[in-house]
Amino acid sequence: MRWIFVLVALFGFAIAFSAKTPGTLGLGLVLGLICLFGAFFGFAAERVASSARPDAALLTDKDLNVLRASMRKSAPTTQNAPPTQSA
Repeated sequence: MRWIFVLVALFGFAIAFSAKTPGTLGLGLVLGLICLFGAFFGFAAERVASSARPDAALLTDKDLNVLRASMRKSAPTTQNAPPTQSA
């Protein structure tokens, strides 16, 4: 879809450059700019989606609760104890 936006934007700018009336010029510029923004956001969305983590790799609520429980169990009890000095 983003490549179609690029082609339509080029077509719109071609219409604007070859226009003989102000209405055609305005129509070509508006068409070109709107499709250019659409192509820009399409390419940006594809770039973000290519580096995003798939939903299947995300942890579920059950996995998070198990992980939190295991972190609480393995926490050392002498966490706030003052350091000992060895001579």
